[in-house]
Amino acid sequence: MGTWCLKAARAGLASLTFAMAPAVAQAQQPYPPQQPYPPQQPYPAQQPYPPPAQPAPPYPPLPPQPVPVQPQPAAPYPQPPPGYVQQPMVMPYAPPPVLQPAMPPPSRYRSSNEMAFLFGVGIAYGVGSGVWIDSVGRITDPGIAFIPPLALGAAVPIGLYLWDQNAEFDRGVPASISTGAILGGLEGVAISGLQWQLTGNGGPSSWSLPVWTTLTFLTATGGAIGGGAFGEWFQPDPRSLGFIASGAGWGALTGILFGSGVVDGDWKDGAAIWGFTGYNAGIIATGIVSTFYVPSWQTIKYMWVGDVLGTLATTPVYLFYIGSNADPRHGLIANAVGGLAGIGLAAALTANMTDGPGTASWTPPFQLAVSPPAVGSGAQVTAYGQW
Repeated sequence: MGTWCLKAARAGLASLTFAMAPAVAQAQQPYPPQQPYPPQQPYPAQQPYPPPAQPAPPYPPLPPQPVPVQPQPAAPYPQPPPGYVQQPMVMPYAPPPVLQPAMPPPSRYRSSNEMAFLFGVGIAYGVGSGVWIDSVGRITDPGIAFIPPLALGAAVPIGLYLWDQNAEFDRGVPASISTGAILGGLEGVAISGLQWQLTGNGGPSSWSLPVWTTLTFLTATGGAIGGGAFGEWFQPDPRSLGFIASGAGWGALTGILFGSGVVDGDWKDGAAIWGFTGYNAGIIATGIVSTFYVPSWQTIKYMWVGDVLGTLATTPVYLFYIGSNADPRHGLIANAVGGLAGIGLAAALTANMTDGPGTASWTPPFQLAVSPPAVGSGAQVTAYGQW
C-alpha cells in the first residue's frame, strides 16, 4: 500500500513538470528593446499677473497724533509694621571699606612746650623785677636784697600757671608773651646803653642804676603786654616768633657795622646809634612780613648763614686800603651791605624749604636750663637750640 502511494506521487509530480515546461520557457525569453520617449518640450513662461488696482482713499490720511501720557501718582512706599527694624544690606562679596586715619585739626590752645618757654621767661622776668625793686629801694643788705628776686622769681611762673589753669592760653599767646618780654627787655638795655654812650660814657648826665632798671622793667613789661596782644590777634607760629627775634639780631649787627664805618668821629657813637636803629627796624620789618609769610626753621638757619658768609665775602675790601690814605673803617660799610645781601639771597633761595615732621611744633628755637654744677658751688646755665 505504501509503495503504491509513493509511485502515484512521483507520477503526479512528473506530469506537473511537463505541463509547466512551455510556460517557463516562454518566461525566460528576453523582452524586446523599448523605444526612447520623445524629448519633452519646456512649458512657456508665464506672464506675471498685474497688481490689483488700489482704490483711491475717500479722504487724505491724518498725521499721527501723539498719545498724551497721563502722569500716574507714585504709589506710596509700604511702611514696615510697628516694631520692625530694617537691617542694612551687606553684600557678601564686597570688600570692607578702608578707613584712612583723619589728621586731627590743630588745637586752638597752647602746647606744653610753649608753656615751658613762658615759665622760663617768667622766672627771668621775676628775678629782674626783684633786682629793679632792690635798685629803686637802694637795698644793700645781701640777706634782704635776695628776697625780692627769689620771691618774684617763683611768684611770676606760679601766677602764670594759675592763670592758665583758670583760662587756658590760646595757641601762640604764651610764646608771643615770652618773645615780647625778651625783646622789650633788650630794648630797655639798648636805650640805657645808648644814653650812657652819648653822655660821655658815664658822665654827670648819665642815668643812674635805678633809672636803667626802671626803664628795662617798663620796656620788658610793655613787650610782654604787646606780645600777648600780638599772639591773641594773629596766633603766630613759633617760626614767626623766631623770625622776628632773628630780625632784631640781624638789624642790630648790621647797624653796628654800618654805624661804625659811616661815622668819621667816635665810632662807638655811630655803633650805638645805628645799632639801636637797626634793632628796631629789624623787629618792625620781620614783624610785618610774619603776618603773611611763615619761614621754616631751615630758612631762618640759612639766613643766618647767609649773613655770616656775606660779611666774610666782603672782607677782601680791606686789601685795597693798603697804601691808601682812606680810613679803613669805611670797609665796615661793605661788610654791613654784604651781610644784608647774604640774608636776602639766602631768603630767596630757601623760601620754599619745609621742616621735617615734628619740627613745626611749639618748640622754641633756643632753650635755657639752669642746674647746679657738678663740682663746686653756684649754678650752671646751659643753652641749646636747633642750630
